[in-house]
Amino acid sequence: MDEPEKREDKPTPIWCVTLNLTPKVGEDDCLIFTRVVQDGRDGTVVYGRSLLPGEQDDRQPILLMPGERLTFRPGAIRFSIADADRPTRPEPDGYRAITNTIWTWLRFGKPLDISLFRYLLASARRLDGTHVLFAETTRIMNDMTGNYISRRAQLFRALSIAEILVITLSRTVDLLDGLGENFSVTIPLPATLNSKKRDIRELRNAFEHIEDRALGQVRRQPNPDADSIFDQRAFLQEGKLTYTNHSLDIRKDVIHMLIDARQYIWDVAVHFAGDSKELNSTVQFFDQSTNQPTKV
Repeated sequence: MDEPEKREDKPTPIWCVTLNLTPKVGEDDCLIFTRVVQDGRDGTVVYGRSLLPGEQDDRQPILLMPGERLTFRPGAIRFSIADADRPTRPEPDGYRAITNTIWTWLRFGKPLDISLFRYLLASARRLDGTHVLFAETTRIMNDMTGNYISRRAQLFRALSIAEILVITLSRTVDLLDGLGENFSVTIPLPATLNSKKRDIRELRNAFEHIEDRALGQVRRQPNPDADSIFDQRAFLQEGKLTYTNHSLDIRKDVIHMLIDARQYIWDVAVHFAGDSKELNSTVQFFDQSTNQPTKV
């Protein structure tokens, strides 16, 4: 007669703690999660904590055996803006979208004035949209193939997207520049943006009101330089947009502006909402084999 198969008790690995929007188990409603590691044992009680700021992740889970209880002391669970940012993957050019990070953190961090919440969220959305246009423009410029007619068509497509890119970039700069005036933000605008503000705005105005420039006008007044917005030979040769004595290098300047603008939005969000938030009550999790309810 065969002996009954012995089943080994296997530990349950715990990698992270999530904060969800509803108490329904299994619901896809995670707001934010933080990586957790073991922080000691006491009999059947296993203590855990979030990674400390700057701590190297050893990529080892907390192992919870059947019958053991996982406990986090007050303050041991800490969510940070870096946790909110963790799901975002960098693009090949180094940029990382910021809108979801900002929305998550402003929902979770210190309460903000609703106007500032909306303003930062609008800035983040406009910045992410600008990067989408930048990525498509550079993709076309870097991958032009075919005969002269085909390449010419691709160039016009890149230029048309670059025009919209300049408009959205300028609006992004205007939003970030307005943080000081509207919300008394004293963090200086990044130098990459501040040094090119006027060039970006002049290019934006010319592209956005190109119907005037086609008529040789600026603000409905004759201007001998108005039609220079149509001379974009430097864009073909160097990836540089020009208008009168203003220019913007799409290949060299823009990606640094976008990355710096992202950091600026991050810094302002941290300034108002903090960079982390602790749960100041004891949190306990029980292994299912104990049939004990979760206690928070």
